[in-house]
Amino acid sequence: MKRVFTRAFTAVLIPGVMLLMAAAVPRNDLSHSDMNLASQIGFDADVLLLVREEARSPLHRLSGYDGDGYQIMANGIVISVPWSRSEQVLSSLREKLKLRKYMAFQIEINSSLKVDRIGIIKGTDQYEILRIMHTNGDDDDVSHDDVIAKLKQWEKRIRFEIIGAENDWVEIEFRTMPQDLKAFAEDVYEFSPDTVDEGTGSLAELVKDISVTKRLVLWWN
Repeated sequence: MKRVFTRAFTAVLIPGVMLLMAAAVPRNDLSHSDMNLASQIGFDADVLLLVREEARSPLHRLSGYDGDGYQIMANGIVISVPWSRSEQVLSSLREKLKLRKYMAFQIEINSSLKVDRIGIIKGTDQYEILRIMHTNGDDDDVSHDDVIAKLKQWEKRIRFEIIGAENDWVEIEFRTMPQDLKAFAEDVYEFSPDTVDEGTGSLAELVKDISVTKRLVLWWN
């Protein structure tokens, strides 16, 4: 009877130990800190794994801004990517994460350090990117609500995606171009003078830049 009991006990014990060992191993090679981060911000673990493999860099908690311009913790992650790979990583993540109802966007382009930062948040409402970063031009009397309202106004007649944002700038990529680029550029200049005055230098160059890149950066000092 003793030998039978030992075998039965072993048969129960070994699978139990294996389950405990499996539970102790980070899922899909994610670190314990990665798993804790996923739990804190409500991200799916496989999304963190996808991002880490694509970026080949550590994952960190995303910081946004409140209405007073102070940094606050946000439900998202941020990665640092070498400047040489930034465009490719951002494009790939945007495409892959969209299927999972997540969004990737540029946060920082650091030409001196040659390292860019990309943020990832959960959801499909691209204006949530601006809400988290509290994008505004307060110094030019352009509020956070004004920025969102202007982009939504444009979205009624053109299609675009928000591909980057911080506290004082936002970048969009056109899916359909404005029919009258000159009139559109004038509207841009009225809303964001720095885009021309400290950016392209003239309305003609802004029109040319939009035509070539299919992108627009609005920014305020």
